[in-house]
Amino acid sequence: MRIGIIGLPATGKTTLFNLLCLAGGAPVSQHGGTEPAVAAVKVPDPRLTRLASLIFKPKKVTPATLEFVDFVALIRGAGKGEGLGSHFMSQMRQVDVLLHILRDFEDPRIAHVEGKVDAARDAVLVNTELLLADLDTVEKRITRLEVDLRKIKKEEAMRELDLLKRCRVWLADERPLRELSLTADEEKALRGFALLTAKPMLLLLNIGESKLGKPNPTLDRLQRALGGRGMAVTQLCVKVEWEVAQLPPEDAEAFRKDLGLPAGGCGGVLRACMDLLGLITFYTGEGGEETRAWMVPAGATALKAAGTIHSDLERGFIRAEVIPFPELEACGSLAAAKKKGLLRLEGKEYRVADGDVIAIRFNI
Repeated sequence: MRIGIIGLPATGKTTLFNLLCLAGGAPVSQHGGTEPAVAAVKVPDPRLTRLASLIFKPKKVTPATLEFVDFVALIRGAGKGEGLGSHFMSQMRQVDVLLHILRDFEDPRIAHVEGKVDAARDAVLVNTELLLADLDTVEKRITRLEVDLRKIKKEEAMRELDLLKRCRVWLADERPLRELSLTADEEKALRGFALLTAKPMLLLLNIGESKLGKPNPTLDRLQRALGGRGMAVTQLCVKVEWEVAQLPPEDAEAFRKDLGLPAGGCGGVLRACMDLLGLITFYTGEGGEETRAWMVPAGATALKAAGTIHSDLERGFIRAEVIPFPELEACGSLAAAKKKGLLRLEGKEYRVADGDVIAIRFNI
């Protein structure tokens, strides 16, 4: 899954990217001119750590990963293709979630591109650029369809035209497509356009140190104004988190307590992205070679989970042996869990739950 970090200049966007790289064990990379920086970030997972250290004691531990893309900062007019706007918007269409970082800190040494710090205004500004980019894509496709339909009438093309006209009205009314009610078939029809406002979005307020541990009216304002389906709002002091990340673990923990920082830091950002993607985590580890975390969509079946591990497991699926993580942790070992009769045998239609520890039995 790819998560694209977007925002105006001087918002702390690239510092957040570097922080995620540092926390997730990925090399910190730099922009190459007009190209984005990309990193595969390991998702910190206390459950995986405990499974590896207390239960399975494997030779190898493999966390789940998310790919982050740090795009070049947006400016006014990008949605209309001004400058390199079309190039940047085209790149952004390739991600699954947009992580929009908003400046909510004062620093006289760093000028704001819009003059004054106002996170709510900036959120609307960037949202407008995304709306304009989508509107341009939709209108171009409508024009092509109308030309084609004058030559020959096709039912499928007519349905697509009706759908795109609905989208055009919605976008012209300055509403993101993620809030438009669509059938499963309509969602499938729009998927190929990779429309930006149809993507889930996390608004991340980059707050100053003075706001740590205090109620933030801007957070409430954003939630009221822009919160909705496929949207989430959170906050983080990126500067402080970056400073803490440079410290030894014992010093970092003490520093967090002194400042009243929540544990995990940018781990909360990762979890929020996973929630927007509708992802859950399950684990494998039987055999002692590797303990691994896997991500699947919420509601995925045991058969789908087997295929995520390897296509052979899906093809030759017989059953899944399942135990929730808390129960396995309480038992202390798989042997103890089996002795208590806690391992369940599930078929291919079983809906995997977050935190399940699974062993797939198969035959090919």
